[in-house]
Amino acid sequence: MVQRKVEEVREGKKGRVTRYRDIEQILKIEDRDEMLEQLVLYAVRSNCSKVRDVVGMLMSNEAVRARLSSSSIGVDDILDAVNRLARKKAIALYNSSITSFKDYIKNMYLSMTLWITAIVTAVTILTIYVLPDTLPWSIVRIVVGGAFVLFIPGYALMQLLFPTREMDMIERIALSIGLSLAVVPLTGFLLNYSPWGIRLDPIVVSMSAMSITLALAGVYRTYIINRGIEEDRDD
Repeated sequence: MVQRKVEEVREGKKGRVTRYRDIEQILKIEDRDEMLEQLVLYAVRSNCSKVRDVVGMLMSNEAVRARLSSSSIGVDDILDAVNRLARKKAIALYNSSITSFKDYIKNMYLSMTLWITAIVTAVTILTIYVLPDTLPWSIVRIVVGGAFVLFIPGYALMQLLFPTREMDMIERIALSIGLSLAVVPLTGFLLNYSPWGIRLDPIVVSMSAMSITLALAGVYRTYIINRGIEEDRDD
């Protein structure tokens, strides 16, 4: 996985690359390899965090696509540019030493969705069963419980449905709330026809299990996608 830029690179240093801010200026570079490297850096600065996102962003830009086509440059050439930048330490690639899903989960950056879901779920359970139902603790319970019900389920489901889509903070929050409003009533509907009914304990258990399961599935799907990208890059 391509992470955001690691360091600012100064012009003139051996093994380093100059960073251009304007994509039109990049497309005017005559050297083929340098132009590709600058395009990759431009994509990384535009919040592309995976190799697939870098390729997708560059190929979706009409000006870039026309320039690459006129120079007979394909996806393999872009991947080569990513590899060159990785060797120059200009960007950091997905850590190939993470070979198992267990190691992937341990990395909080890579499995952030699962960690956030687990932490909010644990805090919610503590506020429900440990904190007293009196002011000011009741306010804490309302805030944490609101996030647990209205945000976390949709946040976990969003990662499962859109593992490679880049979204800004507003889009992420809005989509998480929207998906939560769709999923939570369905959980209540199923509990209503279950032997346990709609009571506090069944709601807490079902919501916790659903959120953790969705987050785990989403992280696993991201892991599979990243491993596939890494294998394609190695090939």
